[in-house]
Amino acid sequence: MKSFRWFPCCVALSFGLSNAATVNVNLDEEHQVIRGFGGMVHNTWQGGAGLSESDANLAFGNGDGQLGLTVLRIPVNENSSDFGKELAAAKLAKERGAIVYATPWKPPTSIQTPYTLNRWGTVYNTTQIVESDWQAYVNHLNSFSDYMKNQGVPLYAISIQNEPDWCDSWTCWTADNLYKFTKNYAGQLRKNGTKVISAESFAYSKSLYNQILEDDAALKNIDILGAHFYGSEANTANNYFEYALADQNKVERWMTEHYTESQGSGNYWRVVMKTGDQANENKLDTVRAMDVGYEIHRGLVIGNFSQYTWWYIRRCYGLIMEKDFGNKLSIPSNEIGKVSKRGYVLSQFARFIRPGAIRVGATPNPEAELYASAYKSAGGDSTIVVLVNRDYRNEKTVTVNVPNANIESFHIYTTSEAKNAKYEGEVKAEKGRVTIAMSSGASNKDCIVTLVGVGPQIIEPQTPFGGALAKIPGKIEAENYDIPGSGAGNSSYYDTDSENKGGAYRNDGVDIVELSEAGEYAVGYTNAGEWMEYTMDVSKAGKYRLTLNAASGSESSSVMFFVDDIAVTDTVKIPKTDSTWNVYKAVDAGTLDLSAGTHVLKMQITGSYVNVDWFEFQDLSDTATTSVVRRGSVSKSGSVLLSKTKKFFDLVGRRVRFR
Repeated sequence: MKSFRWFPCCVALSFGLSNAATVNVNLDEEHQVIRGFGGMVHNTWQGGAGLSESDANLAFGNGDGQLGLTVLRIPVNENSSDFGKELAAAKLAKERGAIVYATPWKPPTSIQTPYTLNRWGTVYNTTQIVESDWQAYVNHLNSFSDYMKNQGVPLYAISIQNEPDWCDSWTCWTADNLYKFTKNYAGQLRKNGTKVISAESFAYSKSLYNQILEDDAALKNIDILGAHFYGSEANTANNYFEYALADQNKVERWMTEHYTESQGSGNYWRVVMKTGDQANENKLDTVRAMDVGYEIHRGLVIGNFSQYTWWYIRRCYGLIMEKDFGNKLSIPSNEIGKVSKRGYVLSQFARFIRPGAIRVGATPNPEAELYASAYKSAGGDSTIVVLVNRDYRNEKTVTVNVPNANIESFHIYTTSEAKNAKYEGEVKAEKGRVTIAMSSGASNKDCIVTLVGVGPQIIEPQTPFGGALAKIPGKIEAENYDIPGSGAGNSSYYDTDSENKGGAYRNDGVDIVELSEAGEYAVGYTNAGEWMEYTMDVSKAGKYRLTLNAASGSESSSVMFFVDDIAVTDTVKIPKTDSTWNVYKAVDAGTLDLSAGTHVLKMQITGSYVNVDWFEFQDLSDTATTSVVRRGSVSKSGSVLLSKTKKFFDLVGRRVRFR
């Protein structure tokens, strides 16, 4: 008999649950996009054993007993001869669908200058990078980016510096110098389409970021604000996580490194012991696995962070258990190589809140020691609610209410002292509402529960951009891919992340850049595997020549075309046109036979880093001038203006309106 109890709202009172806390979820109140959850591998400091293949399966797998990570952090080593130290781990992560980003600790010794740090009355002899060496530093970081790209693991992002404000053992930067470097140099780090992460303060010190966020010329050179949560603990006030200036500027934030404590085992559920970590005093304290869940909750809900990276994936205090190399703890051999309690707590977020999900409105603290957050999946086919009970004395009864959502049932998962992301079964919902008792199954009642609400999908086919089929023969602008539909098989594109990196023209995940000509755009920041679809009307059967207008700063860019999911070209290699991706040239994709009627054309990126402006079908039997599929009307905010006669729905059945 299951210990997890559920009660439909209509019978809650009869079971004496009138005092249930209520979490109201508002799917229309959208906050940040979630990029994922991750961990760190640093083979120099981990003795070369940072991540095995079995570790990678546990870390980046998304099934029972796995963590569900989608992000890997690696170091930028100071010597180029060491660039490959984390390559194997990065490949294992990428093969399992994760993105990889990198952080530098030190530059090459040739550009390290002695620096004296006085921190809290203690003097440290450390290093800095003087301004005359900043370009050399950019070149060093870009050489690592080049290396990773050439090895088949292009970096998603690269950071400017690890903890420049806790730098007794690595490079120090002042806030003034970071501001000047960011404003005048950081934009160059986008060389390979790589995002730029700010320098990562060790304790989310706002003074390190303020100048950058207050100057648009500096702010435009970073894509992500990176921060660590050292100097915080479970009793730290919420204002530690708040940053009004970042909210005002809509800056994406990543928590790029932390561990809640490192003196106890990752499998301790609740233990009183002597502990203390970076910037936290040594003291007798309660070590709790649930602190991981509480910290993630506050990072996402209070801080609006989009990504959370734990420190080492595999460590005695980490997500996957390892022996204690300091010989302070006795870790049972049967625990080593398995997911820890801390790992299971993190997995309650990572396995179910997948990249591209959007945090939505939810009652954050419905009663004392109870915390809630809610998310809708990238495809809109599920609603995820995470409940954190920090009260180890009392079990919580909670009503989750998701009005106006087509949710028929919730799947329930629990981690507690007695449970490891245990699947508790499926419970029926009534009008998006369900009441549950958060049962830990142990004497300690604190636990974390994830509810995944699902219902029948509403199928809506993809539709042509602007409401009109692309006319063939003719020219199609690459950015005018179809408007996505809903339900399986009705997406009109695939992009490796949900953000439009170019920030132009449309609000979907396809990356669109503005060209030098006013009102002209191209698809850019492409990665292998991405694709876009275009519904077209072929006026007559015949042989056509296909030409595309493209730019690339790479020697290995390529595309391939399909019609109705059948390949109609070989791989079309795109020559390097210019190192800045600003020079476009016509590329012959060959000839193909088309039948008359409606077809769906797919352009797939087979070699990364190509920008595509347009492609054209020329009827080889007719030399008449071809037509051009014009761009649709776009509002000042960049939203495409669609015909008012069309109706669109997301996967939870809500009407999507375009104005």
